[in-house]
Amino acid sequence: MNTVGIIAEYNPLHRGHAYHIRKSRSLAEADAVISVISANFVQRGLPSLADKSLRAAMALSCGADLVLELPVVFSSHNAGIFANAAVDILAATGLTSAISFGMETPDPSMLRAIADALNEEPPAFKGSLKKFLRAGHSFVQSRSLALEESLPGSLAFLKSPNNSLAASYVKRIREKGYGMAAFAVERAGAGFHDEKLPDGDAAASAAAIRALLRQGEAERAFPLMPDESAGLLRGALEAGRLADCHSRLWLAVRHAILREGAEGMRKISEMGEGLENRMLDSAWRSGSFESFVAACVSRRYTAGRIQRHAMHLLISLGHEESRRFQRLGPAYIRVLGANGTGRKLLSLMRKTASLPVISRASVPKRAPDSFTGVSGVSDASRMMEIECRATEIWEMLTDSPEIRSEARRVPVIK
Repeated sequence: MNTVGIIAEYNPLHRGHAYHIRKSRSLAEADAVISVISANFVQRGLPSLADKSLRAAMALSCGADLVLELPVVFSSHNAGIFANAAVDILAATGLTSAISFGMETPDPSMLRAIADALNEEPPAFKGSLKKFLRAGHSFVQSRSLALEESLPGSLAFLKSPNNSLAASYVKRIREKGYGMAAFAVERAGAGFHDEKLPDGDAAASAAAIRALLRQGEAERAFPLMPDESAGLLRGALEAGRLADCHSRLWLAVRHAILREGAEGMRKISEMGEGLENRMLDSAWRSGSFESFVAACVSRRYTAGRIQRHAMHLLISLGHEESRRFQRLGPAYIRVLGANGTGRKLLSLMRKTASLPVISRASVPKRAPDSFTGVSGVSDASRMMEIECRATEIWEMLTDSPEIRSEARRVPVIK
């Protein structure tokens, strides 16, 4: 089959997402759509609103044929790590001939130029990057400023979150030599972080829908979604199956920070430069998760980075282990949902996939030689162990937690 891959979070799936799925199938002239979606903690450093099975069902109801999981050790990370692992999973299926992504300003030539500069890292770029890092900018901002000096216009281009992710996807494709075409779909409707409702029939963002739910205005949120995904979200809300309570999240984060202290926090993924002391001090002084994040933010540390550190602390993702996962990449392809076409893809993947394909939270029987692990525990097992722990924590953030939901999770079949 001619298959197009989409990387998304569907947190929750709104009308812009449904349009992207339809447009991607059309642009790629695809017979099937594979969506890789985040696990229960997402890239901006927060628990997902709905669990991954519900979001997989949303995707299937709106045009996806097969939904795969991006493990939490990657989905809760920065854009580069998130993108690398998601693209690697699509490539590992052996069936993905194209990838499609949304962009605020589709510009293929700028996209390729940025991707190549980031892969090649010419001396002038490296020198500029060090200069801006020394000046106290965050890594992401320093990288954009360094690119601007050699590629005018790239700074403004990368300020748009979907443009930045698109650059990461294309960078990975070109770095690894994956034989996948790339299709950009211009983002329709509100901006990625825009919580305001757009005028007319323009698509609202997922951020706007989440904001309405937090304000208790669910009946205003549901019409902003396709009927199928709105119905699924309504059912989850009524069943107490949404992780949208930030006060509950703050209790868990604050407890983890005070339990670990500065010494324990130094071992958490990507922690460094004294940030652990800033987070510990802010945990004592802050009365909410939002005020805690605001107290920690600086020119060097963005809100997204602070939030990701907090989630890594919650799920106990250590620095050395995280770096090892980044080097090795995903250890398996996990199926979250499929329709009839998706089941045909799965049958083909038994012959084409370069990673073991699994449907439950069990250790893969087959894995690459590099996944030998340390201390007698395979990397695949550790990746799944962290996945199960993250889901247990996500469950405790809901009104109606389900015990051992990860162990009992099976793919959604449409």
